[in-house]
Amino acid sequence: MAQDKRNRSISTLFRDLVTTAELTGVSYSEETLRRVLKTFENGFLKHSIQLRSTTKPAERRDLCFRFLDLDTREHPFDRAVDHGELAPTEHPIFSWLPEVAQRFSPLGFGVDFEAVRGLVKIWQFIDGAYDPEALLSLPAMPRCFRPSLPLLHKLGLDSATIVGADFVNASINLYFRPSRPSHSTGELVTAACKQLGFREPSIAAQAHAARAGCIGVTYGWVSPAIERICFYVPGFTRQDVPAHEPLLSRFAADAPAIVDAPNFIVGWSHGSQGTYLKIEDDYTGDVSDVFGAAMAVEKIELDEAPGWAPPPSDTSPNSQPNRHS
Repeated sequence: MAQDKRNRSISTLFRDLVTTAELTGVSYSEETLRRVLKTFENGFLKHSIQLRSTTKPAERRDLCFRFLDLDTREHPFDRAVDHGELAPTEHPIFSWLPEVAQRFSPLGFGVDFEAVRGLVKIWQFIDGAYDPEALLSLPAMPRCFRPSLPLLHKLGLDSATIVGADFVNASINLYFRPSRPSHSTGELVTAACKQLGFREPSIAAQAHAARAGCIGVTYGWVSPAIERICFYVPGFTRQDVPAHEPLLSRFAADAPAIVDAPNFIVGWSHGSQGTYLKIEDDYTGDVSDVFGAAMAVEKIELDEAPGWAPPPSDTSPNSQPNRHS
C-alpha cells in the first residue's frame, strides 16, 4: 500500500538519499540535493518517488532520484528553466520535449535528478500508445530515428507510451509496452542485439527480457543508430531481486523506503559498450501504479496520430533529411 503523502518530509528524503549514495558507493552533493528538493518540493511531497542506481563501474555509477506526477499534468520544463536547473541552448534536445507536449496530450510527467548534477531528464507519459512512426511529425527528432523504423517494426515495437529527454547525454528515450508474443521470450533481445551489432545476450539476459513490462530504446543526435535497448522487469521484492551483480542484492536489501515492503524494478541495458543493470526502488510504494497506468493507455492507430501523414509514394524513407544533425 502506498505511503500516506501527509507523512512525508523533505528532511527524511534528504537523509535517505545520502544513505543510498553511501550504500551504492557513489558521490553526492549536499548542496545539489538541498537545492533540488527545495525547488521541486511540491513534486517530492505529493507524487510517486523512485531511487535508482546501476551496476556500472564505481567511477561511472550514479544515484538518481525522481518523482512521477500523473495528477497535475504540470509540465516541469518551465520550472526547471526558471530556477536554473536547465539552461537551454540551440541544441534540439531543448526543443524536442516541448514539441512532444504540443503534439501529444500528456498523461503526466516525471523528473529525474542525479545526486551531483541535479536535473538530468524529463519524461512525458503520453495518453495513448503510438506506433513510433507517429514521432516523425516532430521536427527535432534525431536524424537516425527515421532509418531505425524498419527495425522497430520488425521487432514489433509498435506501442510507445512514454518518452524521455536526457539533457546531460543529449539523448532521448522511447519506452514501449510489450505487444507481441515474441516479447515474452528471449527472441526480441537476441534479434535486437544482433541487428544493432551489440554483444549477444546471455541466457540470463534473455530470460530477463522475456519478463519485461517495458522496453526502452535510446537515440542521440550524434550516434548513427540506436544507442541502447533496455528491458525493465517490475515487481521484485527485497527478497527476490535477482543476484546478477552484488550491488543489486545490496541495494535490494538496504535501500530506504517509506513503505514497509517496497517493490523494485530491474532494467537490463544492452549497447555498443556492453551491458549493465539498473535497479529502481519504489520509495513511496505507488510507482507500480504509475507505470501500470502508463502501460494501459489506449492504442492509437497511426492514421489518428496528431500531425502524422503518410510519406509521398515517390520518396524513399531517407530522402528527407532531418534539419538537425
